[in-house]
Amino acid sequence: MNIAFAKDFLTRYAQTASARDLDAHMAMISRKVMVHGVPGFDTITYDDWFQQCAHEFKTGTLVEIGFEGLDMKVETETLIAFETTESIIDADGCESTMQLEMFVEKELDGEWRLVQERILAQTTS
Repeated sequence: MNIAFAKDFLTRYAQTASARDLDAHMAMISRKVMVHGVPGFDTITYDDWFQQCAHEFKTGTLVEIGFEGLDMKVETETLIAFETTESIIDADGCESTMQLEMFVEKELDGEWRLVQERILAQTTS
């Protein structure tokens, strides 16, 4: 495991979202995922994430997602954690940028999935 793996994970994550491929995107998200730091919510679960993505992908609300920078925090045989900056462009041309802490875990089926995400800072323009 190394920084190249984390970069590849983020590339695939962005590609599946930008392509609005719900099945492929959600295959990268653990059923036990917890998202912290979303204004107005204690936590976001897998079901919440699925419903939001299904709506955004169907309506074309999400236009593009990308990541910049990568700061590795934890690296074991079954878990990696890193910080990155996510940029999302919506159909109105509005761009949201979030500093994220992401935890990706190798699950029992051998697949690596996002298990935790924490929004550290957010800006919208």
